[in-house]
Amino acid sequence: MYMKAVPYAKDITDRTRKALRKYEYNTRVSEAFYPVLQGFEVALRNSVHNRLCLDHGKDWFDTFALLKSEKAAIMDAKNTIANKPQPLTPDRVVAELSFGFWVRLFSAEYAMTLWGPSLSKIVPIKDRRALYDRLIEVKTLRNRIAHHNRIIGRTPSIEDSYNRLLEALDWISPLVCSWVMKTNTVMDHVKRQTPLVPVAQRMLAERPKVAPLDEPVANTSASTSLKDNSKSD
Repeated sequence: MYMKAVPYAKDITDRTRKALRKYEYNTRVSEAFYPVLQGFEVALRNSVHNRLCLDHGKDWFDTFALLKSEKAAIMDAKNTIANKPQPLTPDRVVAELSFGFWVRLFSAEYAMTLWGPSLSKIVPIKDRRALYDRLIEVKTLRNRIAHHNRIIGRTPSIEDSYNRLLEALDWISPLVCSWVMKTNTVMDHVKRQTPLVPVAQRMLAERPKVAPLDEPVANTSASTSLKDNSKSD
């Protein structure tokens, strides 16, 4: 309620109004990014999981020689599932793992064991480092939105971040990328950014109009009376 009421306060300053407008704009754009990031994360984890299932079996996360950090993430995911009234299945483990887990599988530590034999087959780009850096970009954007941090007015811009995200998604799943492009509203919000109206200009526009002192105010009732008298003569 406070955030809604403040922009209408009479004593608000231009600086405060501008900050609030940016805050609200940042919220709208962040919200619009949600389905894009959702599609990206699901497409990435499904592509990786399906490929590793083919190469190492459906329980690859138990049989493959992962690093300690990834093994710990899998154990945490299993413990979370165990506390719920549902059976432990590979699909539930995959769904419980964080976005960061999937990104780390493309890091240099797995270049020889995962990238070369398996993960390089799920994307057309063959430069592992370039792909990993792009995934880190997406992860950074995702985390900033998840933690309610600012994403506007930064480098890269919203437009560049959006386009680079879609390009990476197209590498992973052209089908999901096409769907996301048709259903999201990120660029609509960027184009609809509401311009700031300075307080002084707003107060001037709201000021009631007063007749100048040298202009007599017409007496409507008197003139009407004279007209009526002239008709009766």
